[in-house]
Amino acid sequence: MTYNFGHIVGIIRFQRGAKAPEPPGPPTWLGQAWVYLIGCHTGHLLDFCAALLCYFVAFPLEEAAEWHADWVFRVVGFNVLLGWALNGFWHWFVYLSPFSKRMLSERKFNPVNPYQQQGQQSGPTAQFRREFIYTTLGWLQSAAFQCVMMWLWASNQLPCYLDFWAHPVYSIGHLWVIAYWREIHFYWVHRMIHPWRRSLPLIGDPGAFLYKHVHSLHHKSYNPGPWSGLCMHPVEHFVYYTCTLLPLVFTLHPMHFLYVKFHADIAPIAGHDGLDTPAGNGDFHYLHHAKFEVNYGVPFPFNFDKYFGTWMDPTEWKEEAMQKRQRR
Repeated sequence: MTYNFGHIVGIIRFQRGAKAPEPPGPPTWLGQAWVYLIGCHTGHLLDFCAALLCYFVAFPLEEAAEWHADWVFRVVGFNVLLGWALNGFWHWFVYLSPFSKRMLSERKFNPVNPYQQQGQQSGPTAQFRREFIYTTLGWLQSAAFQCVMMWLWASNQLPCYLDFWAHPVYSIGHLWVIAYWREIHFYWVHRMIHPWRRSLPLIGDPGAFLYKHVHSLHHKSYNPGPWSGLCMHPVEHFVYYTCTLLPLVFTLHPMHFLYVKFHADIAPIAGHDGLDTPAGNGDFHYLHHAKFEVNYGVPFPFNFDKYFGTWMDPTEWKEEAMQKRQRR
């Protein structure tokens, strides 16, 4: 879930006294059509804008045929600074700004603030320090994927085309598919690094091994916040960013690569903010952090968790949590 202008306005209105958004009713065919055809794309407008900005500011393809520190540093610097800016803004806005007070008291899934020291301690919490370091490593690896792809294109080892509108149907069609591809890819690579509950000859359970040595780092953030999304082991970063490798299969425009990349970079920020609407409302994924063996994916475009019996309905859970909160 990428944050957007609508989230910002909703949070400001909520802080000024507006009622909390009502839980959505049963889905209608018209509502589902909107989500699947339009909403899944407009909801990631920030990702697309970041990709467009990168293409015009930090994509020196004509220089990338040979490895030089100047163009590499330009790409890496852009990615890291943008990551800090986007993560930092959302952290400030929903956890530290004057607009965050009511959100934290009424709309946080876990009432404990993971970025606030308890008792007499001061300074950043251990969770924030860990997440900041590993999230930065994630943006560095994302930039490395960009550098390698630029070098492959510029050195003619991989074909691409630079006139987006020379093939309008093909170009727009591939942009359209990215929203669906990203969520399908995420489910399967994420499920792969949790226990499979099956042992293979000689090697045992590969998922259990990967969870213990790789993915368990991400799950240290059982009470997630905006910096939790990309807080991963470098091996998991590599697996996660394989979603960007579509140019190895299809001849694409650089914007296709950049849109997938920034979709993967930015979407986890609000999806892990730990807050209900009008913030990110990654309730289904919050339950994954809290319960571990449920809701491995996003219930879009296919709810694989329902198919495989690992779906936990966040609506029912939130109703129970609200009743407990009211009894206190």
